[in-house]
Amino acid sequence: MDELRIRKAAETDLQDIIRLWKRNIRTINTASDIADLFYPFKKYYLVAVYTDADTANNGRPEGRGRERIIGFVGGAIRSGHGHISGIAMDREYRMNGMGKRLLKMVDAEFLADGFEQITLEVRKSNRNAIRFYKKNGYKKSYDIKGYYADGEDAIVYEKKI
Repeated sequence: MDELRIRKAAETDLQDIIRLWKRNIRTINTASDIADLFYPFKKYYLVAVYTDADTANNGRPEGRGRERIIGFVGGAIRSGHGHISGIAMDREYRMNGMGKRLLKMVDAEFLADGFEQITLEVRKSNRNAIRFYKKNGYKKSYDIKGYYADGEDAIVYEKKI
C-alpha cells in the first residue's frame, strides 16, 4: 500500500526542498538563499513524503518502498515569533490534506518552543494560497507594497496559536 506521511526534514532532503520551492513558489530565492534559511531553522522544516509500495521489500529496511518528497513547510523565527518562510506541495498531491497537516505540525513545533504567533507573506494575486491560509486560521494583518522582486505587493497574514 502506498503511504503519505510527514517527518522532520533532514539535511539530505535539502535538494528536494529547493526543487519544490523553486518549482512551486514564484521567487528569486537561489538555492543558496534557501539553504541559508534551512540550516539555522532546520527544526522547523518538515517534509511530506510519498512511499511507493511497488518498490517495497526490494531489500530496503523494514520493507519500505522508495521515498519521494512531495511537499514541505519551512519555518523560521522572526522578531520573536514563528514565521512560515515557505510551503509547497507538488501539484498532483494538492488538495489531499497534507498541506494542512504540514501547517499543524509546524504550529506544534512553534508552540512547543513558546511562540504563540505565526506570520507569513503571500502574493496579493495568489488567491488559492490566501484561501488555504484563511481556512487554516490565518487572518490578514497588513500589506507590504512592492515586497516581491517583480514589484508585486505582499499580504502579511498572522495566526495566534
